[in-house]
Amino acid sequence: MDFIIVFIYGIFVGMVTGMLGAGGGTLIVPFLNLYLHMPMKTAIGTSLFQYIGISSSGAYQHYKLGSSDLMVALILIISGSVTSIAGAKVGKVIPNHILKLLFGALVLIIAVKFLKPKSKRKASEAPVKVKKAKASHANTSTYYHMLHDIGKSLHINIVSPIPMYMHRKTKIAEYTINVPLVFILGGVVGFFTGLLGVGGGFLYIPGLMMLSIPMKVTVGASLTPIIVTSTMGAATYLTSGYVDIVVGIILMIGGIIGTFIGTRLNKKLPTSTLKKSFGLLMLLIGFVMITKAMGLNF
Repeated sequence: MDFIIVFIYGIFVGMVTGMLGAGGGTLIVPFLNLYLHMPMKTAIGTSLFQYIGISSSGAYQHYKLGSSDLMVALILIISGSVTSIAGAKVGKVIPNHILKLLFGALVLIIAVKFLKPKSKRKASEAPVKVKKAKASHANTSTYYHMLHDIGKSLHINIVSPIPMYMHRKTKIAEYTINVPLVFILGGVVGFFTGLLGVGGGFLYIPGLMMLSIPMKVTVGASLTPIIVTSTMGAATYLTSGYVDIVVGIILMIGGIIGTFIGTRLNKKLPTSTLKKSFGLLMLLIGFVMITKAMGLNF
């Protein structure tokens, strides 16, 4: 009976992950600890292990449906992989309950912003933002042309550096990414991932949306770097014997099935509904982190 419940719960977590790109670890760890009575380290290790399958399946499904961006994911992976190591080292010095308390408060603030009704913009504001964006691209283009002309005059073949902006187009959206800011975001989330041992989906998504990337794309893009962080974390716990392979595989199979449903819901549901759902999930995450930091269990 427990295995059936674990399997069904895995499907549920996979649906949430596929639809919102976050919440897997936050939903799995309390379930394993409170329902199956696993020690916390084993619950965390097993959660990371099963999340490899869920995040891989979700990322693939979103890519196949056109609701992902591998270029954004690659930038996040490059910067996040480096800073996660630094975060883990800092985490050994700072008391964990203080970090969880502050981080939970940050999550609650983000949740309130997602749930807050969006005020209608004045029509006169839109053209100004468009002009500024065009000016930034023009300045960047001029900079590259200037470098090329200098190199040509000196008979030097200057290879253009990584562009400040990249125009991206998927099956469901067309937008422009600010490469340095996406790189910085990946570094910040990677640092907190190493610091607290949590998944980065619930930070990637609001961060990417602040950079004007559509939410339906951010969900798929955020799942791809999570594959890397989950694998690294799971390997660490596995070598120390803190992974229940059987339970992890059952959750993984159920989760993979769930992602097939969740990714399709992501594409069909209105963006406003996804934002509200994500906001509610963030409230849950913030509440769990703060109560655990205070030593409370419900």
